[in-house]
Amino acid sequence: MGSNPIVSIMTEDYELYRNVRNKDDYFDSWDDVSLKTLNDQLKVQIYERYLVKCEVFQRDKFVCQNIECTTPDSPITLHHIKFKKNGGKDSARNGVTICNTCHQGYHRTKRNLIFADIKELPSCIRGHTFKLQIQETKVNWKKVKAEMKKLRKEFKYKGLYTKIDWDMIAILMKWLFENKKVEK
Repeated sequence: MGSNPIVSIMTEDYELYRNVRNKDDYFDSWDDVSLKTLNDQLKVQIYERYLVKCEVFQRDKFVCQNIECTTPDSPITLHHIKFKKNGGKDSARNGVTICNTCHQGYHRTKRNLIFADIKELPSCIRGHTFKLQIQETKVNWKKVKAEMKKLRKEFKYKGLYTKIDWDMIAILMKWLFENKKVEK
């Protein structure tokens, strides 16, 4: 794997993922209070996530797959390549093992994730570099809505309301975003 030595982290924390347990054995380690709060559907989701973590961690040999990792002894985690909030699935193809340091650095846009071109990794990340971009401005939609309402009232007051078409609204919105700084 690139310039990093392959260092396997052999701690008790990952023993749960070294050998796949059946559903009953997996939940035997949970306390009764936690189990009572879970319905059957939630148990299925938790167990399926456990199976994915087992598959990904074993495939990646319990090692951070970022070839620029400088902290191979940092605890590992499952990283979703396509974020769940963007429709990414809990699957081995959408998961990769990275250490917590690389994971936090990536999500804070301070570190890139660079993966080796090796056959063990999913083809969608093999040999690729991932970098998050910081969004420069966040749009305050409440303020935009209030300004548009004020604009509509002004046009209605001046008798221009009936003359506005969609092209005019598009031009006004473009001007609003390009020439006014929208506050958070």
